Amino acid sequence: MSTSVQRFAFATLLPICILAPGQALAGYREETHATSIEIAQLPQFCLAQFEVPGAEGDEFKITNCGWSMNHYCPGLIYFIRGRTSTNKAAAVSNLQHADVDVAYTEHGMADYPNCPIRKHVQDTREELNRLLRLRGLKPMAGK
Repeated sequence: MSTSVQRFAFATLLPICILAPGQALAGYREETHATSIEIAQLPQFCLAQFEVPGAEGDEFKITNCGWSMNHYCPGLIYFIRGRTSTNKAAAVSNLQHADVDVAYTEHGMADYPNCPIRKHVQDTREELNRLLRLRGLKPMAGK
């Protein structure tokens, strides 16, 4: 395939991949039914996990953090939904799902003190705990 044909194919398919509904894409997009707007709110290190086109380098992945990192980015999708939902029941359900995923991540990275996303996980835990307590719920971890 010539370079110009490859560029045309890439330019044509990129917007389709970005704007396609989550159900049309594989992996975590399908599992979480993540929208493009939700994925755009994720940190850069989640983009490979959600198969964003062009997100192939190490800066788009979670590395050196342990065995449970595959739960953190999907947990962030539920966290985003819990934070933004105007429906109280949906907000609570999403925050509880995020709580489980973040707790699993925290447990898995416990033996990795140099994990580069540790601060991000801690900040997410603090905000998640605050939102859960506002709704009268007890978080799985943290203060």
